[in-house]
Amino acid sequence: MTVFDLLLHGGTVVDGTGSPGRRADVGVLGDRILAIDDLSAVDTGGVTHVIDATGLVVTPGFVDPHGHSDGSLFVDGGLVSHLLQGYTTQLSGNCGETLAPITDAGREIIALALRPNQLVARWRTFGEYLDAVAEERLGLNVAFLVGQGTIRGSVMGSEAGAATEDERRAMLREVDAALDAGAFGLSSGLIYAPGIHAAADELVALVTTAARRGGLYATHMRNESAGLFESLEESIATARSARDNGADGVRLQVSHLKCGARAVWGRAGEAIAVLEAARADGLDVAADQYPYTAAATTLATILPPSLLALGVEDCVAALSDHEARNRVVAEMKQGISGWENVATDPGWEGLRISFAPSHPDWAGRSLADLGEEMDVDPAELAMDALIDDQLDVSVVIDCMDETDVQAIMAVPWIAVCTDAQARRPGHPILDAGRPHPRTYGSTARVLGTYVRERGALALETAVAKLTGVPAARLGLRDRGVLREGAFADLVAFDPAAVADDATYEQPSRHPIGIEHVVVNGRPAVRAGQETGERAGVLLRRTG
Repeated sequence: MTVFDLLLHGGTVVDGTGSPGRRADVGVLGDRILAIDDLSAVDTGGVTHVIDATGLVVTPGFVDPHGHSDGSLFVDGGLVSHLLQGYTTQLSGNCGETLAPITDAGREIIALALRPNQLVARWRTFGEYLDAVAEERLGLNVAFLVGQGTIRGSVMGSEAGAATEDERRAMLREVDAALDAGAFGLSSGLIYAPGIHAAADELVALVTTAARRGGLYATHMRNESAGLFESLEESIATARSARDNGADGVRLQVSHLKCGARAVWGRAGEAIAVLEAARADGLDVAADQYPYTAAATTLATILPPSLLALGVEDCVAALSDHEARNRVVAEMKQGISGWENVATDPGWEGLRISFAPSHPDWAGRSLADLGEEMDVDPAELAMDALIDDQLDVSVVIDCMDETDVQAIMAVPWIAVCTDAQARRPGHPILDAGRPHPRTYGSTARVLGTYVRERGALALETAVAKLTGVPAARLGLRDRGVLREGAFADLVAFDPAAVADDATYEQPSRHPIGIEHVVVNGRPAVRAGQETGERAGVLLRRTG
């Protein structure tokens, strides 16, 4: 009988395809699955690692299609808040923001992105950035998109104007260079500067270039609140135009799909129907979602696009001017076409400070509560906070209805994501502020709350949404599925106990019930604890 390096025995295998679970053992040799069968006759004396999975569900390692560990992995490559959720692969570089390429024009933008993790870049090109990632000891596998906003900033800085032909060609060269280096595609963040300033034809050109190379296009749409449906149509139109330009393989991923304002609560079914119609029309369209009713982002999104176009220093200076502040408040009240105006919906009571370095005692408190306590208009308080920390302020936003979240959760082709960087409890940098609980609890919340407690979807469907669905979306042929010959990325969890322990009040808590995690054939988590193994690798897309 073949001797394995690792054997999980006694578990119920759910393979990530949506198929029913079955009783089987899993034998691993090196970094690959060698056998899935009844392996009870194996002499375990020669097996390095034997894991008793009796009563546990054994699945492929979870794949996060929308993460933000671009910087935090340099602080701690263990990515423990993801690893202990069962993630064995994470895709970062989302929402149009990456840490490369770096140019003189875009240096200020990158500096803002580096600041929360106290990093100094030792790279300029996207290829050099990936090389730096590859040097880290990683707890799980990582892959990256290149950011449309960062690329625009590298060519044009923060300005809002339309790109010239020369500028557009320079952007396309950066897309090609990133794909040559191993990027899995292109992301956009159309509520964030400078990506927000890109016109439709500019986006189409970049998406076409990425899609012709087989790259994914993942978009944080221009508006997820009152303008949700217009933004869905814009995203689909971008993909359709790229296809019409000859990019037959264009793939659109709608990031963290939500009905993110009271104005569109109850319309999740309609949003799903819009995407279903595009799929029926032959477009390769999908989405992902985190399983919570609150979002999280930068407080700077309360500012009108024209102000963000000034760049960080000039924007901060403008916020110090009384007349400029009055204009900002007026635009918040009146609204601007297409602008996602969270200061109005959900309003200041729905915006809670997550991270404000100059005001650590504000973490977890809403701007409405702080304003009332300090007898200050919340808008003024928000602008003061942005000045104090040079725009580096984060918020959690209560903006969704649970009925919509559950409706999206039930769709088999919508993957589960964290929309979070990896963190570590108690770490001086990676535990600052009060992060969104999705950082620690996304996978367990799906398996515990939505599968076991509510019966909103079958276990096999949920596992597929955590594994096979996102892996296929990224083009990972040998991950996200349990089959002989695939990479040995594995999770074993207790279906009767798995639960998220992270809350909005106390988010830095690892889940319970996720017992064992194997990354590339090596046990990274045993009995819910890190082993110290760091077997993750940088994944580069080829082709």
